[in-house]
Amino acid sequence: MSQSAQPSQSYLKRPTEFTGVKSIPKPPIGAETFRGVLAWLGPAYIMAAMEIGSGELVFCAQAGARVGMILAWTILLSAIFKVTNNEFAVRYVMATGESPIMMYQRIHPVFCTFYWIIQLIVRHWMFWPAGAALTMAGIVIEGYGVKGVDPVIIGLALYAIILPLLLVAKRAYEVVEKACLIMVIAMFISMIIIGALVTTPERIAETFIGLFSFGVLPAGAADLAVRLLAWAFGGGPEESLKYGIYVREKGYGMASEVAKVARHSGREEEPVLIGWRPSTDPESLKNWRIWLRIAQTDLWAVYLPIGLLGSLIFMYAASWILRPAGLIPSGYKLAVVQAEFFRKFFGEFGAMVYLFLAMVVLWSTAVGNMDAYSRIVASSIRVNFPWFRKMSEYRLWASLVIIYFLLMIPAMVGIRQPELLLLIDIYLSVVLMALAFLVPFIANILWIPKEFRPHPIKFVILAAGIAFYAYFAALIFMGVARP
Repeated sequence: MSQSAQPSQSYLKRPTEFTGVKSIPKPPIGAETFRGVLAWLGPAYIMAAMEIGSGELVFCAQAGARVGMILAWTILLSAIFKVTNNEFAVRYVMATGESPIMMYQRIHPVFCTFYWIIQLIVRHWMFWPAGAALTMAGIVIEGYGVKGVDPVIIGLALYAIILPLLLVAKRAYEVVEKACLIMVIAMFISMIIIGALVTTPERIAETFIGLFSFGVLPAGAADLAVRLLAWAFGGGPEESLKYGIYVREKGYGMASEVAKVARHSGREEEPVLIGWRPSTDPESLKNWRIWLRIAQTDLWAVYLPIGLLGSLIFMYAASWILRPAGLIPSGYKLAVVQAEFFRKFFGEFGAMVYLFLAMVVLWSTAVGNMDAYSRIVASSIRVNFPWFRKMSEYRLWASLVIIYFLLMIPAMVGIRQPELLLLIDIYLSVVLMALAFLVPFIANILWIPKEFRPHPIKFVILAAGIAFYAYFAALIFMGVARP
């Protein structure tokens, strides 16, 4: 496998070329069978474990506690739009072998640089991790009664544990990642049980009414709708970049011809920058259909149902447990108040178990995001700036993991309120969401042969998503939806 051609050394010149035409690689033996498809699933598991600790655990529960299930429609639409957008990004990666960040670079390098700096560094590296750290600190202080310790110190200590796991102890990190995934599954199953315990036919009916009450915004609830649109079901506008990165690491389609980022030394071959234009010969199209079946199963049959149900179950439990009790998660008690889910049925011991699960879920989300965002920015820097290509992408990634940790410190010290930090991230997310949908839309039209593009109805869905998020971004700018 040879290194692909380098983009132009002129930063301001938009790359338009590909390395050449290449056939879609043959899938592994047995990949066309149901068992073979199951064996190749994976990005959805990583994404589900990474996302359940943000919008699902925090803001879906907050919305249910305030207004019940009437905003469930925002989760349903968000799920449909985000999964469709993810598929557009995944098709680009599978067809070209390139990093998904190249979609932005091909529009224009300046646009690409603006996007990843604003979204991934200012928005996510500062505000989200700081908010998550202080939310975990709230569990330690308010849930377990550890008084007299500055929450900033607790939050930084919890993140500091992640650094050696990512940078030094590879096998230890893999063990922790698997343990965190088990905890996420335990939380998910536990919440399903809690939901079943409070279920009545009337409450099921109200849930379905909320799911299909499109456009209904209770008075004073526009801010809740924005929070759900940004984070409920998956992450923010970077979601398709993360999914594309992990699909590339997994090796679907043309990405099976690309070197992996994980744990590369400076002596190993680096991932390609400029990929290939896919051949449309019959064998390539046959191989493409097998790879696409795997990717679509991962997206639509695993990620969509797990993410949608995971979002709805927190809203559902909060509607029938927290709301009648007048409890609304906020401030340092964003997660602590939700211990009432387990306390109601299993007493104080149950509440302590929930807090432990919430802590691990948030921590596993932090581990995943620290890894994922550093991968994306490492790829972005190498794509944008030729002089960084002499540096191993792994070493660049490792440096960014440390920067990730350092950048959140001023936000934690300066603002100190976990909910406000998360809300800053959310409002920036919604403003950028329409743009994040527009780029894969354009990329699939301009740089992917028609044989590899999504069905026209999916272009319609994604166009609706662009208009949908643009509308809510306008509400933010007009001051209708504010924290």
